[in-house]
Amino acid sequence: MKFVIGFLTAFAAAVNGDYTIYTPEQIHIAIGAKPNSMSVQWAAAHDDSVKIGSTVMWGLSSDNLDSTNEGESAVFVDGGDESYTQTHHVAVMTDLTPSTKYYYKVGDALQGWSDVMHFKSAPATKPISEPLRFGIWGDMGSNNAQILHSVQTEVQEDNFDMILHVGDFAYNMDNDNGRNGDVFMKNIQPMAAHIPYMVDAGNHEVAYDFSHYTERFRNMPANSKEMPTVTSGNGEAPNNWFYSHDFGNVHFVAIDTEIYFNYPDMVAAQEAFVDADLAKVDRTKTPWVIVHGHRPLYCSCDEDCDEAAQTVRDGMEEIFYKHGVDMYICGHEHNYERMYDVYKNETSKTTVNPPATTYVVTGDAGGPEDHETFTRPQPDMAAFRTDAYGYSRMTVYNETHLYWEQVECDTDDHVQDKVIDETWIVVEEHGPFAKKR
Repeated sequence: MKFVIGFLTAFAAAVNGDYTIYTPEQIHIAIGAKPNSMSVQWAAAHDDSVKIGSTVMWGLSSDNLDSTNEGESAVFVDGGDESYTQTHHVAVMTDLTPSTKYYYKVGDALQGWSDVMHFKSAPATKPISEPLRFGIWGDMGSNNAQILHSVQTEVQEDNFDMILHVGDFAYNMDNDNGRNGDVFMKNIQPMAAHIPYMVDAGNHEVAYDFSHYTERFRNMPANSKEMPTVTSGNGEAPNNWFYSHDFGNVHFVAIDTEIYFNYPDMVAAQEAFVDADLAKVDRTKTPWVIVHGHRPLYCSCDEDCDEAAQTVRDGMEEIFYKHGVDMYICGHEHNYERMYDVYKNETSKTTVNPPATTYVVTGDAGGPEDHETFTRPQPDMAAFRTDAYGYSRMTVYNETHLYWEQVECDTDDHVQDKVIDETWIVVEEHGPFAKKR
């Protein structure tokens, strides 16, 4: 009977010319909690009188989606004066064969399905059968996203295996009562529905206790089963604020640098998680360890690189050094800056067997706040820097060699898709840096 009532409600709305579209949109995938899974999230209009399924179907061909899983849904209400409401769905595709092309669709039979899309499952760990290719950027708006066409082309040409967006989305996702977040998620769907789109939170997600980030990226791999509500003083963070996952022979750890500035009661929990997580990494399987967050530990452009950077550095630098974190990648500064290895403000200026973590700022994807110029001289620890719009490429060839590039996409400079910085990072023995000194 509920099925019939829901159908008649939708039918009556259609007859009256006020039909609501419940079909999936804003579709994006992420590496699942297990390496042989892929988690997909999508949004749809919300109506208490209409039951919308959270179903994903997948298979090895577009006309034979022979596996099905029912996910979960959550109602998300924006904190603005309109209380704009939508439903977010998350479902997981499981038991995937490594490095295999799969086809999938999401939705349900009553309210409609998405188009059939495809993705390639995550690779096995060591040894990897082919280089792993990553697209990396931060600080991309719904408007003036200068890199968008270029990175969408990269995806269409099958140049990326995973995307990493290091905070600050849409500028801001809560604008226009949350509809600006919808625009952004629709903008990235041509990429994110096909390539795992992994993220961490930035300062521009701060509105309403970071609820837009928390709810729109529920499909990040979880380090706990629950999604706690952010409550001042409880010391708990939602499980997509900091988490980890493997991708081939790389172990990634996402941190939430905004905890240091907004939720001091969560600092200890995050640092304990990162320390314990890194201690468990088997470097014979995932030799490369990369941590990403939004704010820098080291940079040189302006006052952001002083007290704020020191705050994050005080929390994380010793943990990175203790466990031999190979790279830390961030955004926040609207420019690009590749550092050498740095520890306690000192560098050996090498990319071959560096004795400390290598730091990269890549926050110049483009948005309404435009460029951020360098107001200070370039220090010895900085190998290359520019305020031109662009994005980064990272290619992991094997357990010892990683290739890094910066691609400029700046209409102000009339430069498009030009590699302006490149380097090899060679690490012949991964692990704690103290053993290397």
